[in-house]
Amino acid sequence: MGPWARETCLRWRWKQFRFETVFTVPEIILWDGVKEGSDFASRTETINGSTSSRDRTHVAPVPNETPQIHEEKASGRNKLVFTNRTFRTLDPQSELVCWLGMLEALHEHEADVIGLHVYDCPLPTPEQPRPAVTFRRRSWDFQSSDTIRPHAVSNIFDIAILVHRLGMTWQDFRPQDGLLRAEGNGHLLTSTFSRSVGIILQYMRVGPSLHSNNYIHSTAADKMGFGILAGFPPLNIPEYTIGSTSEVLATADRLDPSGTLRRITVDIRHPYFCPTCLFGFSDIIPLASGMLRAKGSTIVRLRVPSEYVVGPTCHQEGFKVFHHRLQQHIASHPETASPMLRWVLSQYETLKITYPEWEDEALALSLINDRNLRFLDDVHTTWETATKYFTDLEAAQPPAPRLRYTALMAAHISQAVHYWKDATDRVKGENGKQPREHFGGKDWVAEGAHCYWDYLPKIAAGVRDRGCQVEDELVREAWCVMMLRAFCWWRTHYMVELGEEGGKVEMGVEVGRLPSRWWGSRLPVYVG
Repeated sequence: MGPWARETCLRWRWKQFRFETVFTVPEIILWDGVKEGSDFASRTETINGSTSSRDRTHVAPVPNETPQIHEEKASGRNKLVFTNRTFRTLDPQSELVCWLGMLEALHEHEADVIGLHVYDCPLPTPEQPRPAVTFRRRSWDFQSSDTIRPHAVSNIFDIAILVHRLGMTWQDFRPQDGLLRAEGNGHLLTSTFSRSVGIILQYMRVGPSLHSNNYIHSTAADKMGFGILAGFPPLNIPEYTIGSTSEVLATADRLDPSGTLRRITVDIRHPYFCPTCLFGFSDIIPLASGMLRAKGSTIVRLRVPSEYVVGPTCHQEGFKVFHHRLQQHIASHPETASPMLRWVLSQYETLKITYPEWEDEALALSLINDRNLRFLDDVHTTWETATKYFTDLEAAQPPAPRLRYTALMAAHISQAVHYWKDATDRVKGENGKQPREHFGGKDWVAEGAHCYWDYLPKIAAGVRDRGCQVEDELVREAWCVMMLRAFCWWRTHYMVELGEEGGKVEMGVEVGRLPSRWWGSRLPVYVG
């Protein structure tokens, strides 16, 4: 047990006239700072990589290592640079428990991400839980006869999230069958099944971890890996589950109880082109999600929550068409263009002129966790301003607001699912329709963005059908703000497909996210 052996003691049993061996093992958890009773905090230590935390969790300090944050003046990017960086691994031939190596890896990882400002608060919170250990006393009398080393304790939910945060990818995730395997970013996790114990994990460190493989650390970001959109309470956006086909269709029914959205969503899943495509419906990701990236941090990576996530709101063709059509609208309607519409145009052009990666999708994607920090913070601020527009709009209209964000979002998605067919018809010149300006990009994506503007009268009608008495001009204004908000969300987040980390990808779509039913599961697992 390495340093944890100092917690082991012998307890004399007079009635049995013998010693009982009592030892302590860690329960490795994600701690939100408040759960499991009043005495829980006094028996729990947060893992943060500091010398004091390492000492309290019986992990040896790392010698000759001085982490420093360096800012590149030209680009504004933060980089965490370690002097004499080494990674330590347990000798596979040793008889030490492998959870010692897991605790070491968690300390190293937390030290890295804290230096990169992935947390908004210095302490664990329900929104940003952190890895921790709880000390559990055990008696060797109750140790299973088919195991020879003490096991650390955890549960499948916390282990699944810790695996994601460490940068590993699940290659096999079947807890019901006792089969688990994850690897990547210098880590390897496998499992065996013991009839007397249950699932026993084996962890091994196989190489160094890279800063570029870090993920956003928050409950909402963790839910993405289970196909769940956490919602956004300030705009009354509920939680949506979109990880599987059945969950997508159930969400479609929530957005449009008439069943039309469900029918179109089924129809666009083309069996020959891409059976998992969700053209238009995928806009729900930037529209229904809050800002998951922490201010001051360059960590922007997220797990893919659904079978298909991209669309005009993330591609540069959508950006350019939106800019072009908004310019045209304001130029042709100068007397009716509201101050907010002009702010949207001004803010878009400011970001475009200041930061090339705003419109240049290839440049933005080439810089994942090394994006310009000033760019990320400016876009983050724009997103907050756009969000405040909607909160002010709803707060200023009690008791029944003229326009609710959720109604506008649902009306948009109900029309956006038509864009694939309408765009391809225009590209082909069918029914006398001619293609429009594509700005040198993919023709069908650009046409799809044009179609979004064409749908505005129907979107306004859809908002009214959902109980909002609102005129077309206010819907147009709010829709433009919502689109800018979606553009900002995409430029401050990066969806990682499974294939980027050595997994399986079909038609560019990630196929290995975890089933949503395992979110919150407390199925016990043990680390050998």
